[in-house]
Amino acid sequence: MHLLSRVAVLLAFTVTPLAAMAESPSVPPPGAGVGVAESVHVQPRGSTFDPSSAEVDAVRKRITTFNATQSLLDAWFDRKLTICRGC
Repeated sequence: MHLLSRVAVLLAFTVTPLAAMAESPSVPPPGAGVGVAESVHVQPRGSTFDPSSAEVDAVRKRITTFNATQSLLDAWFDRKLTICRGC
């Protein structure tokens, strides 16, 4: 019985690939569309984009303020962080 199951499994693995290779492909090969130009997709940019607008200036000002505040906090933290005992 054990030998019969092994033979059945071996036969299934042998016959199945042959049957799959005998089928004709249902999808045409990729070279079938020769002569069709490939399209290029470009990220669209809004017509309202203006690098010198008031909104962009406001964002730059907020970033500058944040960086200055962060710099002050970093300096304060560096002064508080004393590793050496003054040996």
